[in-house]
Amino acid sequence: GSQGWSRKYSFNTGDLTICANVLFKYLDANPTVPWEDIRYIFGEIMYGGHITDAWDRRTCNNYLGVYINPAIYEAMELGPGFKAPPVDAMDYGMLLSYINEALPVETPPQFGLHPNAEIGYLESASASLFQTILQLNGGGGEAAGDGGEAGGQGGGRVQ
Repeated sequence: GSQGWSRKYSFNTGDLTICANVLFKYLDANPTVPWEDIRYIFGEIMYGGHITDAWDRRTCNNYLGVYINPAIYEAMELGPGFKAPPVDAMDYGMLLSYINEALPVETPPQFGLHPNAEIGYLESASASLFQTILQLNGGGGEAAGDGGEAGGQGGGRVQ
């Protein structure tokens, strides 16, 4: 669902995929990591293009300043209980194994959010699920040709 700091923004998997593609191409084209360029592209263009609130933009850029910098190579803590691996000593397969084994379950505090941030998302997802179930069931209307009765259950409503 939509998340944000002051407002909700429609960040999605597509944004993440595009950022990963841009990052790969940018790193491939440069002999050294262009930290400032990457922060700018992500913070002002890719994700920043969604952000309309000045404080939210500032928050986003601060997060990017913390996570997209050379300290990531020094076993920086990326989240509670998850340190960046020593990338110089690992190949791609080892990095994947490390991530799969060491990455903790996603929780709001892991992303700097209040623990209750997930409640709104779960409520929205639950409401959407039940709305879909009702729509699949016919939305509680009468079934054609049954005279308003569906086996004594009250017109096809979910009981």
